[in-house]
Amino acid sequence: MLTAAVVVTAVVVAADEKPAPAAVTTVKVARGEVAATVSASGTVQAQASRSLGFTTSGTLTELNVKAGDVVAAGAVLARIDGTAAQDAVDAAEDNVGSAEDALDRAEDALEKAKATPTASPSKPAASPSTPATKPSGNAGNGGSGGNSIQTASDNLYNAQQRLNNAKLSLTQAQAKLAGTVITAPLAGKILAVSGTVGSSAGSNVITLAGTGDVVVKAQFTEAEVAHLKVDQAAKITLPDDASAKYDGTVIQIDPAGTVSNRLVRYAALISFAKVPDTLLYGQSATVAVVTASVDDVLSVPSTAVHDGKVTVRIAGKDEERAVETGLRGDVNTEIKSGLAEGDEIVTAGQ
Repeated sequence: MLTAAVVVTAVVVAADEKPAPAAVTTVKVARGEVAATVSASGTVQAQASRSLGFTTSGTLTELNVKAGDVVAAGAVLARIDGTAAQDAVDAAEDNVGSAEDALDRAEDALEKAKATPTASPSKPAASPSTPATKPSGNAGNGGSGGNSIQTASDNLYNAQQRLNNAKLSLTQAQAKLAGTVITAPLAGKILAVSGTVGSSAGSNVITLAGTGDVVVKAQFTEAEVAHLKVDQAAKITLPDDASAKYDGTVIQIDPAGTVSNRLVRYAALISFAKVPDTLLYGQSATVAVVTASVDDVLSVPSTAVHDGKVTVRIAGKDEERAVETGLRGDVNTEIKSGLAEGDEIVTAGQ
């Protein structure tokens, strides 16, 4: 009987207990920024990569980079054996020199022919063709003197053509020699390297991504993409340091979505204002795009606003007050009227 009495007493006491009132939390109305964002995950990638190679095939004799290396514009990345190409340039330069000498001799011969008296002074010699114009092939009307001038003019024209052809051959040989070296067309990061020293190399040896071409490709839902616009500001977070946020900008929004598990998503590209040195291609990233913001406005925590009303604490007493709201941000809501800066409002424990 004693045990039963104890149990009954305990039940009665428990029934009489009431839960402690929730702690009341208040904040003061402050002026600042209110921002709304949409967030999505994505991957770091090159907006556009370039495949670099040689314009002629050959044996790889020099390879100065590996995947992951950062290179400056103009840096020599690789070479193939250019011995034959250099020999061709040397020979072409010799041919140009010989053609220039021949042209000089042809010009001298034409001047001498013009200075030689004609056999028939009463009949002027035909005007020789200029070197830039192909001669007619007709002998002049001035006898042997006219024939000499015409022949000299023909020789000059042919010498000029030989020089033009020699210069063209030199240009082509120089281009082939330049094609035995791969240089970085811009500053960037090496994504891939194909081949080793001693192996045969061709048109696709190195893949390079420009430093400024690094983006995050993120996927947004239909509801989220409706708020996205090109040039909107964004914050990018990388997994190796979640506390660091990098400035970014929306630069592209795909017009067509992709369907996965009956959910439509749209890809958007977000560029870095400054690319981190430790950035890795293919790593994951999170982006938060600012879709709307207002600055220097009164705001309160969004959790304090209920159906257009807030609870204001005045001299220890609470009163409900209607307010006009503006932008509802991720954390705070803009207050257009109904409150003043410094007012104390209840956010919890109501």
